Amino acid sequence: MKTYYLAFAALVALSACGSDSADSNYNRAASDELIEEQIDAGTKNSVDSLAEATAEGKILYPIPDTLATLLEQKQPKAKIATLPDQTMAENRLQVHNPLFLRGDFNGNNTLDYAVQVIQNDSIHILAFLDYPARAREVKVATYPATRLVGEWYSTYQLKLAAKDSLVLDNRQQKKVPLKTDGVSVVGEDRTVLYILEGNRFVPLDARKESNVL
Repeated sequence: MKTYYLAFAALVALSACGSDSADSNYNRAASDELIEEQIDAGTKNSVDSLAEATAEGKILYPIPDTLATLLEQKQPKAKIATLPDQTMAENRLQVHNPLFLRGDFNGNNTLDYAVQVIQNDSIHILAFLDYPARAREVKVATYPATRLVGEWYSTYQLKLAAKDSLVLDNRQQKKVPLKTDGVSVVGEDRTVLYILEGNRFVPLDARKESNVL
């Protein structure tokens, strides 16, 4: 019974992402009929694996097929980060999906991805700019992973800092609107907002150009 409850929860999470099929069409929400059609043997096996991993203490979240393909092509040795269940138990989860974002980080009206992956003992936050056309990989930041019971986990969450949202500019000592979307990395004791400046991401307070705000 627990496994099928998790299976239902996983499907609800997928439908909440706005996908209407397993091929990453995000134009509309999935209908009940479509979800039922897609519960084939392969899907059930995937959901069962998700439930088993969650029962073992790993918090897993779905990512779009397009993003999974990009990671396979550009970062074959990296794995999608997992969160320890303590993050959920202590009610610290602040976003729907803490592992990836979609936004317009370079301000050219084309969607970009940001995602956190784990490799060895490090968490790498990566961005794939203009992924519908020709994805360009840019590193956002790197953080240390947390080792628990012999495995490496992430305790960080990704949160979209949306264009035009007000953020504190410590240089001007006032809140100002963002000119583009940014990537907020929410840690256990602090949050760092990264914005794209030229060809690299920098923390908001470390920016050199004033026209990013």
